[in-house]
Amino acid sequence: MIPLASPPYDGHRLAAPRVPGVMTVMGRVHPPDGAEAPAEDTWRAVLSHDELRRADAFALDTDRQAFQYTRWLLRTELSRRAPVAPGEWEFVFSPIGKPAIHPRFASDIEFSLSHSGGVCLIGLTRGRTVGVDVQLCAALDDPESVRRIVTRCLSPEERADVEPLAGRKRRDAVVQLWAVKEAYAKAVGLGVRLPFRQIALGPDGRGGLALRPTPHVPDPDPDHWTCHAPQAPPGFRIGVCVAAPAAPTATARNQ
Repeated sequence: MIPLASPPYDGHRLAAPRVPGVMTVMGRVHPPDGAEAPAEDTWRAVLSHDELRRADAFALDTDRQAFQYTRWLLRTELSRRAPVAPGEWEFVFSPIGKPAIHPRFASDIEFSLSHSGGVCLIGLTRGRTVGVDVQLCAALDDPESVRRIVTRCLSPEERADVEPLAGRKRRDAVVQLWAVKEAYAKAVGLGVRLPFRQIALGPDGRGGLALRPTPHVPDPDPDHWTCHAPQAPPGFRIGVCVAAPAAPTATARNQ
């Protein structure tokens, strides 16, 4: 394995959530006190031409920095698990843009990544399809934004679950459901094409969330997927969805 030199600055690592079957990595682009500037040169040094092009297309500095940090962190973490330098990794994309390691590396590592509000979350597995999502609760800090998500993304069962809640409790419950659904959408490879309102989540009896069987769940058996809502940094909510070890990947199901 190629030894990694300690970079002069690697963002601000956060305690990674514990999720069975998933290796998670989490960091913050900016320190809470803003004392250190993001080391964009360090991050950009290992990015591909396409990643640099995408980064430079962002209008806001904060969005560009989050994109670069997330990709740098992914490449660095992959290189901790395989004899490949961070800058040498290549990726392929599904028709809807889901990334995967290029087949030429013959790697069984699958991954998913997300960033919101300056926090980056990466999930890695060995041979199991995974989706992760992190959401900043304050992004829905007005009742109208919460109402739009409830209307557009929640099933009738979920709307009934959040109806008794008010204020921030309602907002945070909606954001949590949204994050898990986003993670599931990434895991099954459908992205925004997933019919969010026709997918229902409910208590799994163990303090977590589980898919409720519906005619619109893209997998014939919801037990193929395990959904998690692990502990998140204050002001954020996290969703993780991972396939059972023997479950077929989204690609195999669609062939």
